[in-house]
Amino acid sequence: MRHLLSTKVLADGEIRQLEGAGWCIDHYDAISIEFLKTSVPPDDHLLIFTSKNAVAAFFQSFSKREVTACRSLCVGKGAAGMLAEKGVTVLEVFHSASELAGSLGEKYAADSFVYYCGNRRLDLIPETLDTLGLSWQEATVYKTILNPIKWDREYEAVVFFSPSAVQSYTALNLMGPATGYCIGKTTSAALRQYTHRIVCPETPDRTSLMDLLARPENELK
Repeated sequence: MRHLLSTKVLADGEIRQLEGAGWCIDHYDAISIEFLKTSVPPDDHLLIFTSKNAVAAFFQSFSKREVTACRSLCVGKGAAGMLAEKGVTVLEVFHSASELAGSLGEKYAADSFVYYCGNRRLDLIPETLDTLGLSWQEATVYKTILNPIKWDREYEAVVFFSPSAVQSYTALNLMGPATGYCIGKTTSAALRQYTHRIVCPETPDRTSLMDLLARPENELK
């Protein structure tokens, strides 16, 4: 039996899917999220979101009525769906924060921006906006709290959903012989300093990651 550790608690259907593929599963929440109120309004700015947590936190501060005229750029189909459901126009959906950053000067140099993010956000988006000399504000709408736990078992796979989860897990554990399965490029970049055995799905979302793990063992080697 192959052993897998997920750094996010899995749904019952996901557990059944992975157990059916021959995995023995441990799972826990390596991080927790606390939403924060913000007074930075969206107004006529182009809004930037690089996570579903940022979108969920944003809607804790603003009602649907206040955001229906807003335009946004985001990372991931999940975030895009949450924005569209509340009436926010999504101009583009990107696979990673680096792809989003690369589009700012090419397509949106005439815009001003609000970057809604967490307290542990990466520097990529702010540095890109500053380098391009664009007008922008930052609004911290959630706080990420690490929950490091020491695991004594060696795993064949450790599953990561965010760079913060990588930081939490590696605070007390080595990757050893395990392969890191990461939801996307930003998370895999954070893990690369701890191992080069990294696999990502072609589409950076949770369903694709579960489908990747559920492949037959010989296809994962």
